[in-house]
Amino acid sequence: MKKITYIIILFTLLLSSGCSIHEASGKTPDYRPLVIAHRGASDLEPEHTLSSYKKAIKDKADYIEIDLEETKDGQLVAIHDDSVDRTTNGTGYIRDLTLSQIKNLNLAKGEKIQTIEEIIKTFKLSTKYYIETRENKNGQITMEKQLVKILKKYNLIDRNKVIIESFSEKSLKKIHSLDSNIPITRLIRTQEVRDIDDKALKNISKYASTIGIKAKLANPTILKKAHKHDLKLHVYFTNSDKSNNEGKLIKSCYKIKVDGVFTNNPASAISKLPKQTK
Repeated sequence: MKKITYIIILFTLLLSSGCSIHEASGKTPDYRPLVIAHRGASDLEPEHTLSSYKKAIKDKADYIEIDLEETKDGQLVAIHDDSVDRTTNGTGYIRDLTLSQIKNLNLAKGEKIQTIEEIIKTFKLSTKYYIETRENKNGQITMEKQLVKILKKYNLIDRNKVIIESFSEKSLKKIHSLDSNIPITRLIRTQEVRDIDDKALKNISKYASTIGIKAKLANPTILKKAHKHDLKLHVYFTNSDKSNNEGKLIKSCYKIKVDGVFTNNPASAISKLPKQTK
């Protein structure tokens, strides 16, 4: 009886002191950030192709990331650049080409540019989607209504299968106004990160649940600032990071416990996670 009383008293003291059971036992909860396949497994397969997405899903990525551009006839297609020059055997700006014209072009390995709806039809609820919107060349937002309509059509919002990201605050606020249940990530450019303060983070938290920054800018201070405003921190890598050892950089991000990482190679990113989280 005395032993039981002692345990109850100890448990009460731990709770009142703010100490968790994990802390009392010397154990810490597993750390497992989201692993987001940047343009699919784009280190291993051509970016934004079905093969790239399939590889990412096979390699256990939590999300496949999809950049959107709008065609001349108003179709939303998965491509990073505003032109087809770099990734296809054709030339021209997406905004000046119809979907039919774009479908006549080939990506690497003979694959085709996909619309967002074609991608969702292919993978349905078997994966989660991290979708980037953007303004057009005139600074206008034109893709948001159509995108939300597609997401609702395939039940992705209700099933918690989608996150929307953008550097455009205007686009994200529009998404939020269309459906406040969609999780939103506000991407932040380098100079903005360096100047960011509590006021800016508080404003972002009104419509977003996450901020996204370059991995090399991540540090405990910015992570603490984000969490103070109930914002998660996701980090992404740039082409220059490859020459600066992305593997080492991602480990440093894991060390400070960022909430998510964008990666071109999900299997590699997962292999570098702290041992207890594998």
